[in-house]
Amino acid sequence: MYTGIRSRLLPAALAALSILTQSRVESKMVFAHYMVGTVDPNTDHVKIDVDQAMNVGFDAFALNVGRPFEPWAISTVEQLFNYANGKNFKLFFSFDFYQEGDIDAHKQLWQRFKDHPAHLRYDNKPVVSSYAGGWLSPNVWADFRRQNNVYLIPNVEQDGGYYSNPPNFFDVFRDAVDGVFTWETSWPPASDRPLNVSSYDDERIKAAADAAGKTYVMGLSPLQYKHCCGDTWYRAGETNMPERMAQILRVSPEFTEFITWNDAGESHYIANCWAEGLPKDVLEYGNSDTNPHDGWQPLVASFIDAFKSGTRDAGAMRPRGGMFAGAMWYRSMTKACGSDVPRGAGAAVDAVNYAVVLPAGSSGMRVRVISGGRVLAEQPVGPGLNYNSVAGMGLGAQKIELLNAGGSVVATANSNLDVTDRPNQYGFCDYNYRVAGLR
Repeated sequence: MYTGIRSRLLPAALAALSILTQSRVESKMVFAHYMVGTVDPNTDHVKIDVDQAMNVGFDAFALNVGRPFEPWAISTVEQLFNYANGKNFKLFFSFDFYQEGDIDAHKQLWQRFKDHPAHLRYDNKPVVSSYAGGWLSPNVWADFRRQNNVYLIPNVEQDGGYYSNPPNFFDVFRDAVDGVFTWETSWPPASDRPLNVSSYDDERIKAAADAAGKTYVMGLSPLQYKHCCGDTWYRAGETNMPERMAQILRVSPEFTEFITWNDAGESHYIANCWAEGLPKDVLEYGNSDTNPHDGWQPLVASFIDAFKSGTRDAGAMRPRGGMFAGAMWYRSMTKACGSDVPRGAGAAVDAVNYAVVLPAGSSGMRVRVISGGRVLAEQPVGPGLNYNSVAGMGLGAQKIELLNAGGSVVATANSNLDVTDRPNQYGFCDYNYRVAGLR
């Protein structure tokens, strides 16, 4: 159940990074879901994306292509493959069947790049995934897999048996897939009340995948919030991302996919969302220039290091090359700031959220949460991953302070926009997060 203050003080354990090999046990990889939009070839935007992703520790971009025939999509894909060539970073296609339902349409673009040196391979086969496609018959997937000799890990949870009877699903899809990617379990179910994310379905599906000799991809995401294209909704949110990190480490799938690198439309980006590829209504709330989320990147890097090491304990997460890693995130307006609120608004909490990763041997440290000049909480933190959602967020500036054993402030995260109880300049309540890295 949700509580106003959630803390995870996890036991310490050192974790050594394992060497990536082609074996099922040691080849854990982390992908970032990348929305393919217009990227100006006269800029260094592709270079920035790939270099940042490599720095965080991602192994590949899963290229979500919804319009495989569009010149702008082809141009962006070409730029990405050209820049990634020769680097320790790969790319693979995630066919977006919600936008283009014909697998042959996707195949035509994929075939242009399947043998490219920058294309991700697993078990010596080019990797292919998808966003949706569970309504395609197992025979369609099996034919594609066999005819193209691919390592196929699609998102097919729309199939009726996927959740209701995973063992039977894998019996039916045995010749159709090499593994599966579950998208919807990355957040709590859509709800109008606060809920915590659960790994229950992931565990059931992974157990069935293991029994069938298939691999599993778990999704990781901070939230969903959309206010465009004729619709608006919210899915928590709050400490969803660090909770999910702990679940993924414990379940220990072969792969993890971060949702997403750059989806401004659903607000779960952690990098740049290039404005040349975004409509005006998305830029009203998902503008990474005015509302960056890269403050989450050091936290994600700590998770990636732990995941690849094979540890199953979030208490073994370590800050990369320093004394701490972490971030604070909050909404810049109260949940009841006006009448234009998203579906699922009841799942939101007026809270200051944070996650902090500390090294082994840390003792006596605390996090102080300050909202509108008022101390909301001061709580102990220890080695590994610590996270909280502190209810009672007030108007004005938001801040967290990391205190050492002597009570001195060693790091802070400060808000870049004060909290208000009014809608934004466009007249709606913006449920996207403001993210401040711990420095």
